[in-house]
Amino acid sequence: MISLMDNQPIHTAPQSAATTENAKNKKSSKRLRLISSILMLALIAVTFIVILLDTSLGEIWSSVESSDPRWLLAALGTSLFASLMFGVALHIALRALQRKPISLLRNLGFGYIGQYYSSVTPTGAGGQPMQLYYMLSYGVEVSYASLALLLVNAAHQLVVLLIPTVLFPFRARLILDNLGGFLWLFLFGALINIGLILFLLFAMFSNNFAGSFVRKAISFLTKLRIVKHPERIEKRVSDQITLYQKGAEVFKGHKWLLVAELVSYVLLLGAQFLIPYFIYRAFHLTQYGMVDFIALQSVLYLSVFFLPIPGSAGASESGFVKLFRVLYQSAFIVPAMLLSRVASFYFILLLSSAVSLAMQLVLSYRHKHNQLL
Repeated sequence: MISLMDNQPIHTAPQSAATTENAKNKKSSKRLRLISSILMLALIAVTFIVILLDTSLGEIWSSVESSDPRWLLAALGTSLFASLMFGVALHIALRALQRKPISLLRNLGFGYIGQYYSSVTPTGAGGQPMQLYYMLSYGVEVSYASLALLLVNAAHQLVVLLIPTVLFPFRARLILDNLGGFLWLFLFGALINIGLILFLLFAMFSNNFAGSFVRKAISFLTKLRIVKHPERIEKRVSDQITLYQKGAEVFKGHKWLLVAELVSYVLLLGAQFLIPYFIYRAFHLTQYGMVDFIALQSVLYLSVFFLPIPGSAGASESGFVKLFRVLYQSAFIVPAMLLSRVASFYFILLLSSAVSLAMQLVLSYRHKHNQLL
């Protein structure tokens, strides 16, 4: 469905050692995905059982029935727009990097593959490796694919921190009054994100500092016997730092690219953070505005983003109930949480799984067709 309209050739043989390695990673990750999916379902079930102790299904259904379907459709449309922007951001990066054009439809497919595997693996660890595997399988050169993923990841990290940082001074009281125990998760997420951004910048623009820091960190972890094969880890990190430096050269040569990627992710995450507001309006509530919801949702997103839980299952639901209870009022908070998660997570999970399956079927068909030739 995604790629039938694009007649670019598919490579049946691996382009490089990277392709072979990614194929092996794909096979070895199947068990991890299964375990992660089971864990995600278990966490969701436990969370819903706990939350539903104080709310009956009849009350939830009554609230949903009384909601305005136009605002619910707006929430779904906004979620769809955000999911498409993942592919658009990747398309912008590849257009700047690779002379041989890759169609927008195909890049949208790569974007959905990343969303699907990010949803079913802890901390989204499987998203980019699987994107890289499919990008190479569909004929994208490994250096361009790696750089494109690096650029969109850098933009994502920056915007994840940028939105709550910009809005916090204007909604500090609202955020702090409703965070509760999630304050520590928010601080943890913010510190991790800042650390990743600083390392990314140093790796891009200061090879000596980044290399020295990595060697010292690996040596320390080796002494603690946490790392058993330091030479392998150091080689991988060294390769990654080299990739970061190539990314810096790309930014220097295409100064508009970083701006374009940042704008893409501001639109992407801004749309995601608006979904609770549309659910709020669906319940005929008007006291709070868009900025209130974007501020709280951006804080919740940063709080649960780095948790080693597939799809942030459990944490996102309980965090939503905690942060948004005052805005929605107690009578609507559980139905609002359910509708918000359906629009922002489960709807996209189903859509991205369908697109990922379609991409795999097209790839398998073309492999078989080429072998017959």
